[in-house]
Amino acid sequence: MTLPVPPTFADDDEYERSLGDGAFWAPYARAALRLAGLDDAGDVRTHVPTTHVAALVGDTYMVKLHYEDWFGEDCFQTEREAYRMLADQDVPVPELLAEGALYDEGWRWPFLVMTAMGGHSLRELEGEVTPEDRARVASWLGTAVRALHGVPIRDGERISHEVYCDLIQIRLQRSHHDHELWGSLPSRLAPLVRDYLWEARALIDPERSTPVFLHGDLHAGNVFVGGEPGGIEARGLVDFNDAYEGDPHYDLVALHTKVFDGDKELLQSFLDAYGWGDLGRRWPRRMMALTLAHDFDMVKPITGRIPEDVESLDDLATLLWDLDAPGLPARLTAVA
Repeated sequence: MTLPVPPTFADDDEYERSLGDGAFWAPYARAALRLAGLDDAGDVRTHVPTTHVAALVGDTYMVKLHYEDWFGEDCFQTEREAYRMLADQDVPVPELLAEGALYDEGWRWPFLVMTAMGGHSLRELEGEVTPEDRARVASWLGTAVRALHGVPIRDGERISHEVYCDLIQIRLQRSHHDHELWGSLPSRLAPLVRDYLWEARALIDPERSTPVFLHGDLHAGNVFVGGEPGGIEARGLVDFNDAYEGDPHYDLVALHTKVFDGDKELLQSFLDAYGWGDLGRRWPRRMMALTLAHDFDMVKPITGRIPEDVESLDDLATLLWDLDAPGLPARLTAVA
């Protein structure tokens, strides 16, 4: 079969702009389906936000194309391994149907073909979802994530406890630099990150908890739902580029900041449905340390809601993670 000319980009910004352009990626998604021996009929639209190309073809297939300059090979191998582990497990995720690569020379553009989840991501419906919808989704997520965390790790090379341990050690060493670069923390708090993490390092020690299968990046764009606002029901979880075997607390960080928007009632509903159990006296500090040490900027979603009287990271930990204390204000003008 004749393949389209490989895509090229002047820089990462041009690549990122292309991710929302279904027409641009349609020839490549269709080529992947043909190589896999699958029907390529149907409109092509891309799912964003995403790091790698996620193209929906009709209502049947999701084609994931991995870009070289964003750790493409690592992400491809990790996600492929994740879906193999998730196969035949009672978890609400797409089914991996095929894998391959578009080209034999240069960057090969490896791809995965999965069943389409259907519906919309929770992020796509931002502003339309009712409080009742959010409560239902939070409870559903508790059950779904509990099932995900129960998936056995089978001969994982990319998804292993060793990889997670390495991640945490690296984050302990460089998180303070990243928070200075990201600029999401108020300027009075950013210089406190290094000492805070050092003092809390035992709380996020990778050996502290029995390791489980982690999604790694459970934001609202990776939670799919169906139905209309007021009657929304959750459907499934997607995108396992960042899967690990590690501390189950790690998955709660993105959920709380990027799905629940820091709403403690939703977090409590999740924990109840999960059956999490006793949080422990040092829960807020532990979770704040994981928030700061996370591989992605988990402070950004709440930046404009950190009050000026929050003078320490323990104050922020109480505001964000202590379920017995008042939470973040609903709205606040961004602070410096």
